[in-house]
Formats: sequence, C-alpha cells, structure tokens
Amino acid sequence: MTSRLRALRALALALASLTAAGSLAAQQPAAAAACPIELMQPQPVGIANLQRTKVLNAKTDDEAQKATREATRLLFDPKAASNAVGRDYLLAQFFALAIEHGGDVQTRGMLGLPGDKDAKVDLFVALDSLLTIVEKADPACKKEVDDWRQYKPFINSVQGGYKALQANKTDEAERLAKRALILYREGPQPYDILWRVAKDRKDIDGVVRNLDLAISKLAGDTLNANVRANLMFNLGREQQDAAQTAQEPKKSELLRGAAKTFAAVAKEYPSSEEAPFALNGISIASAILKDPALGATVIDIVKGALDKFSDISLAQAGVLATSSSKTADAVLFFGEASKKNPYSRDYLYNYAAMLYESHQPQAMLPVVSKLVAIDPSNPDNVMLFAYAYKGLSDTVANKMRGDSAKIVDGRKKALRDSIMSYSKSTAARKKAILDSVQYYRAEEKAMNDAAAQYRPAFKALTDSTNMFAKLSDDMPHKLLFTSVDRLKDKTLVEGEVENRAKTARTFTIEFEFLGKDGASLGKQSVTTDSVAPGASGKFKVEFPKGGVLGVKYAPLPLK
Repeated sequence: MTSRLRALRALALALASLTAAGSLAAQQPAAAAACPIELMQPQPVGIANLQRTKVLNAKTDDEAQKATREATRLLFDPKAASNAVGRDYLLAQFFALAIEHGGDVQTRGMLGLPGDKDAKVDLFVALDSLLTIVEKADPACKKEVDDWRQYKPFINSVQGGYKALQANKTDEAERLAKRALILYREGPQPYDILWRVAKDRKDIDGVVRNLDLAISKLAGDTLNANVRANLMFNLGREQQDAAQTAQEPKKSELLRGAAKTFAAVAKEYPSSEEAPFALNGISIASAILKDPALGATVIDIVKGALDKFSDISLAQAGVLATSSSKTADAVLFFGEASKKNPYSRDYLYNYAAMLYESHQPQAMLPVVSKLVAIDPSNPDNVMLFAYAYKGLSDTVANKMRGDSAKIVDGRKKALRDSIMSYSKSTAARKKAILDSVQYYRAEEKAMNDAAAQYRPAFKALTDSTNMFAKLSDDMPHKLLFTSVDRLKDKTLVEGEVENRAKTARTFTIEFEFLGKDGASLGKQSVTTDSVAPGASGKFKVEFPKGGVLGVKYAPLPLK
C-alpha cells in the first residue's frame, strides 16, 4: 500500500486587489501637532493660508483657480521669504488643491506664478519637490507631509489605474501608477497596479519586482495583513506559473523562488486562507524539482504551530510530508486535520493509509470505521479494513515465529556446540551436557506450545482480512466524489457512481450535510440516469447553506 494516498483536490485562489482608498484619507489632511512649521507668519503667508478655505469651498473651477492665484501672489511676496519653509509648505498644499480644478499640468499663468505665463508646470513633480524640501527642513513633519502626498491627486491616480486595468488599458494603468509614485513611493497600491501590468505583458521579472515592493510596503501593517498574505501568495503563484514555460536555469530559479515565498506565507500567516494553497504550491515545486528537502523547513513550521493551521493546511502539510518520505509527520498532520474536521473523507483515508505505512494497524481500525460511516459505498474504503487486519495478522505471525525462533535457534547452536565437545568431555561434563539436551528440548516444546496459542487469533485476523477484501471486490458499485466546495453561502458536491454490476442501474444518493460537532444542517437526494454495466453516472448537488464541514450519505443498496 506504499504511497496509496487519496489525492487532495487541486487548490485555486482568486487574486485580490488593493483598494485605492484603504487607509488613505480623501479629505484635506489635518495639521499635525508634531509639525512645528509656522503657516501664519509673516503676514502674506498668514493671509495666503486663509485662502485654502476659499479653494476648498469653491463651487466652480474658475472660482478655485482665482483663489489659488490670489494665494500664490501672496506667497511670492518678498516678505514671505523670511519664512521660506512655511511658504513652500503652503505652496505645495495649494498645488495639491489646484490639481483637482485644472489638471496635473497647468501653465504658470493659470497658477498665478511669476515668470513666463505660458510655461507649463508639472504639478506632481513640483508638489513632490516642495514636500521634500519641507520634510528635510523638519523631519518632525514627515507624517503630515505623507498625508499630503496621499491626498486626492495620489488617490485619483491609483483609482484611475485600477479602472484602466479593468478596461484592459494597461498603458494608461502604468502611466497613472507611475504618476502616483512621483507623489508617494511608500504606498503599495501603485506597485500592485504595476505587477498586474507586467503580468499582462508576460514580464515575469516585472511581476516579481513590483510584487516584492508591494509586499514590503505592507510589512507590519496588521490592518492589511490579509492583503499582504494574498500578495505574497500571488507572488509565489506567478513564479510557479511562469516556470511552466521557462527554460533552465530560469525554470528552477522561479520554482525555488515560489517555494520560498509560499513558505513565508505559511510561517507569517498560518491561519490565512492562502496558507493551504501555499503548502500545496510547495508540494508542486518539490515534485517538479525532485527535491523533497524543499518541504523540510515548512514541515517544521507546521509542526511548531499545529493549533494555528486550518484543517486544509494540515492536510496539505500531510501531502508534503508524504512526498518528502516523512511518514511519521504525515501521520501527525493527517491526524490533526481529522481532529479539526472529522467529517472529511480524504483526511480520514489518508490518515489510515499513513498509519498502515507506519505499521500501526491497530490505530487504523477506528479511523477506517469513521471513514466508512460517512463514505460507505466506496470499496477502496472497505479495503482499508483488509489492510488493517492484514497488518494485525502479520504482527501476530511475527510474534509466533520471531522471538521464540531467535531464542530457540540461539540455544540450538549452544546445544550443538555442547554435543560436539561431548566425546572429549569429562564424565561430570558429559552428564551436564545430557541434562542440557533434555532441558533445551523441554524448553523448545514449551515455546512451541506458547506459539500455538497465537494460532486462533492469527486465523481470526486472516479470516477478517479475506472477508473485507472480498466485500471490497464484490461491491457492485463505487461512489467517488470529484469535488466538494465548501463556500460561505453554499456547498457544491459533484461525483460519479461506477456500476460494477452486470445489469444497468440507477442510483439514488441521500446526502446529509454536517456542521460543527456533526450537527445535521440538512439533507438532499439526487438520482443518476440509468448507468450501464462498467460505466459511471455523474451526480451534482447544491446545498444552499454555508458552514458545512463534511458530507455523508446512506449506503447504496448492494442489490
């Protein structure tokens, strides 16, 4: 039965996009008490500061542009130079407000700036330069400055980038993301857009580079931990997908990069939805590279935090341990998965299979009993009973001939040695040898009698093995589940029934959907079309409830 695992279903997880709003403030940033820059002195700066309210309350673009020009005229008053940092900070704020009412590129005349009225000003670049001056002048103002960097121009660029992606306008999405980065380089959203652009262009290096940046920008952000976990998973998945068509050495580089990223997901976010998918990804990379050692570190991670991983993650760890020839770990993981969800056929089947591999037939019996209780019409499950009893009978057989045979064989050798020396022995020694012969023969008979006591048990176990093997072979049908999707609002079940009888049959399957602690959440039945001998009939059930842990069904009639 070596490696006779029931394959877990292939996992797939949808991409998640960062929202443009997120934790960003769309309103005007409030002044931070920690920023000591003076915005009310000298007089021209103070009067200009009051103009911000006019811009914010403007009902038309013309009204807002007029208020902006009045403010910039005051800020370029020679008296304002005595507070150059305050002047520059206010000018940056007016530039941020002006973008909404005239675009991100305007003429100096529209802005009320001195010099060539027709010369154009890139307000993103100018805003970045001014805010950089302010931040360098007083680092205590960094948080407030960052709020202005993430003001409406940044948010609108990011939102526009996502909309362009949805409309398949990748060039526009890239342009807007890069514009956003002029203002603020510490936000993850522009990089999230750029990796998707790179994916559309089949630029895997661009995908990896920008995903790495997006992930790094979310480090330590507990509010967006689920987003970071998803981005990390997508990084691994993109590397793994690209490896399918890559040539060496790029292929191996991508696969190892994917495995490393997936391992990080498992370690940092063991309770996330992505964790089981990441473990599955490591199994795939390990198999393709023929490198079981890839999973060794992850196995240790899971063993060190069993309570934090979901049943799905633990089952995937069991698959990984199996492929790495770590049978004891596979037993542990499938056992823990079965504790968290005792209604999964795949968990129970694989747990029993690994117990057999680890020579624990006695422990198999209760596991197989639970399996057959929920999945009674699959002959493979019944055959596990045969394997368990075969393992038990082998144990008894070994007991019958093992220790006794070793002792008897060892003493027979000592007896032979004594007999060989008989002719050369003294009278006293000859008597001792004759006494030993009688002793050894009596002891051998006692051991043989003791071994005979095992024979009834051995026969009973052998009979059980043959009985369950015959039950499995003679079962006139074989019910298989091809998918069980446990969604938040419903459960989808698909499968097929093989007709192993000699006449056509229809099959009515009565399902029961189980929730926490085995509570029945409801029942549904489905009937297949007529199935010819040797053919299979498909079934499909949609149960309109979430929270399902497992599905069981009534045994199909044997006749």
